[in-house]
Amino acid sequence: MSTRVRIPAATNLVVLTAFLFVGCGDDSKAPTSPVVPTALAWSLQTTGASLGAVWGSSGSDVFVVGQGEPTGGAIFRYNGASWSSMASGTAAPLFGVWGSSGSDVFAVGQRVPTTGTILHYNGTSWSPMAGAPWYDLFDVWGSSGSDVFAVGDIGTILHYNGTAWNSMTSGTGEVLRRVWGGSGSDVFAVGDDGTILHYNGTSWSSMVSGTASHLDGVWGSSGSDVFAVGESGTILHYNGTAWNSMTSGTIQVLRRVWGDSGGDVFAVGDDGTILHYDGTSWSPMVGGTASDLSGVSGRSGSDVFAVGESGTILHYNGSSWSPMMSGAPLSVFGVWGSSGTNVFAVGYAGTVLHYTGTSWSPMTSGTSESLYRVWGSLWSDVFAVGATGAIVHYDGTSWNPMTSGTTVWLFGVWGSSGSDVFAVGQDGTILHYNGTSWSPMISGTAGSLNGVWGSSGSDVFALEYGNQIIHYNGASWSPMLSIGSGLNRYDIWGSSGSDVFVVGAAGAIFHYNGTSWSPMTSGTTLELFGVWGSSGSDVFAVGSAGTVLHGQL
Repeated sequence: MSTRVRIPAATNLVVLTAFLFVGCGDDSKAPTSPVVPTALAWSLQTTGASLGAVWGSSGSDVFVVGQGEPTGGAIFRYNGASWSSMASGTAAPLFGVWGSSGSDVFAVGQRVPTTGTILHYNGTSWSPMAGAPWYDLFDVWGSSGSDVFAVGDIGTILHYNGTAWNSMTSGTGEVLRRVWGGSGSDVFAVGDDGTILHYNGTSWSSMVSGTASHLDGVWGSSGSDVFAVGESGTILHYNGTAWNSMTSGTIQVLRRVWGDSGGDVFAVGDDGTILHYDGTSWSPMVGGTASDLSGVSGRSGSDVFAVGESGTILHYNGSSWSPMMSGAPLSVFGVWGSSGTNVFAVGYAGTVLHYTGTSWSPMTSGTSESLYRVWGSLWSDVFAVGATGAIVHYDGTSWNPMTSGTTVWLFGVWGSSGSDVFAVGQDGTILHYNGTSWSPMISGTAGSLNGVWGSSGSDVFALEYGNQIIHYNGASWSPMLSIGSGLNRYDIWGSSGSDVFVVGAAGAIFHYNGTSWSPMTSGTTLELFGVWGSSGSDVFAVGSAGTVLHGQL
């Protein structure tokens, strides 16, 4: 039975910078005495978010809200050229955003200890608003800045009259997920178990939806042309008289819907699903991401934004979707560099990032498979491995796929040169690259191998899922003693055979000095999946929630 290492879904980015004080010297030689860390000083910086909702007053004034780590309350703003973060002043994750103008914007979110979360932006700063009951609020919409509706848990509906928020009687106890209206007296709210409510300017009443599916999005071009979307690809249409089911062509959960007109409508959902309605039928669009999408909005059919997990922001220009950098980078699982100013990081859905010593930028990897490890003999000879046997190679100009000969997940890669490269993965899989092609090796184990590193082509270590290490002496692989106990180890790297680092679950870092293994204090309890350094005193480790640790002299 195969064993798969636990790799996290794309999540948020937490950057941890560590200063690791170790012995100095020539890293190419074995030290004459054990290399023992003497001090660690860690600092925490948050730059990422999972994004859930988007609204803009124009194509050059767009607001996105979501959940940052670890403080929550993420808000980003687009000025037509770049995205920047805004201070929300709340620790609560935010789920909905709407405004009457760029200086009159409302955001709602998760309840905090004593109240619900409603924020208001006045063109200068965000501030909390009073009057929200102690429930989660999932969406907000208004016909004007003094006629605003918010919906949430247990049938909660609130109304803002320009002065204060007041509760309304919804007539339901179901969770309400979204709200939209053609006017202040023609408002629709949708939610769990097929719930659809309508407000006529006086009171809310229930509508017959014809479905028991949870509904997550609602939008219309008018009060008689309304679309609702939800789980299992559900799309409903209201013609002013009744709701009817539409054929979506997908079984994915659909999270949001928005359109420029009744004949130009977009729906987004899980696994990067984007659908378009042209007035006759729904058809899929290529978004270029596998991330769950939970928000869509625009100012025209050729200026549309979609947002989702891991800081994903896509833009549609009327012809195609393209990714945008939000300031909330994607999840990364592996890192390697030819120097401290030329570093590659790989991750979810084919993510490849390149660091120049000043900033990170995305690269086109040539695959949509998640990539878990990366290694190179030179900056222009780099290998990355990942899910379903994916191997891609960078030649200094572009990344291109290689034929691995396997469909098992590959979790580690290392070489003594560009023509002596090892890749390891599920079911004891070890592949070797001789400069021309990849071929399998006999590992002697059926366990999942999570990492590989060596001091030479005849001194190679591979980590088996758990605590076991196997060793290659240039002729065959054989087992070594295990390290630690109880927690899984995921990756291994060293500057020499007597200066080796292993990372794993619960923030575990072990160091080998040529004689014995000893634990190091990492400053985090998050799982660590990858480790690499430019020297024994300049080491990077990456892991869950986009964690990056940097140890330097």
